[in-house]
Amino acid sequence: SRYGGDPTRIFVMGHSAGGQIAALLATDARYLRAVGMAPRDLAGAIGLSGPYDFLPIVDPKIKKVFGAEKDWPLSQPVNFVDGDEPPFLLLHGASDRRVRPMNSEHLAAKLRAQHEPVTLEIVPDTSHIGLLNGFVSPRFSPTLDDTVRWINAPGPQVR
Repeated sequence: SRYGGDPTRIFVMGHSAGGQIAALLATDARYLRAVGMAPRDLAGAIGLSGPYDFLPIVDPKIKKVFGAEKDWPLSQPVNFVDGDEPPFLLLHGASDRRVRPMNSEHLAAKLRAQHEPVTLEIVPDTSHIGLLNGFVSPRFSPTLDDTVRWINAPGPQVR
């Protein structure tokens, strides 16, 4: 509010690794607690082609990114869904081979199991980058329209 924004309308959003980070902010209460907030204080979380449930890690380069194997579960948003989450919009390209759609499907299932509002859309014939390119043009994917419609909907949408 200090900058003219509405503190009741804060959304987090990210693509790929950014989607994982946004989902961690919206599921793992430790991060927002540091600024006096809780996941439920967010108006919503939007994940685009995010890796939310990707263990075990087998690629040696990726293993280096996530450090000690004992800490890997801390990188998985699915491990923190406990009923205090904001509404989620999860968009994923059906043709995504970089981050498999099962990541979004697993996170959506965890959220639904906790009765949290979640909209999951697996976009046909859309790749990892094609989903993101929907912000440039609808010929790549409906990402921009879907995101704006979800943000502006009265109350959380669940599908």
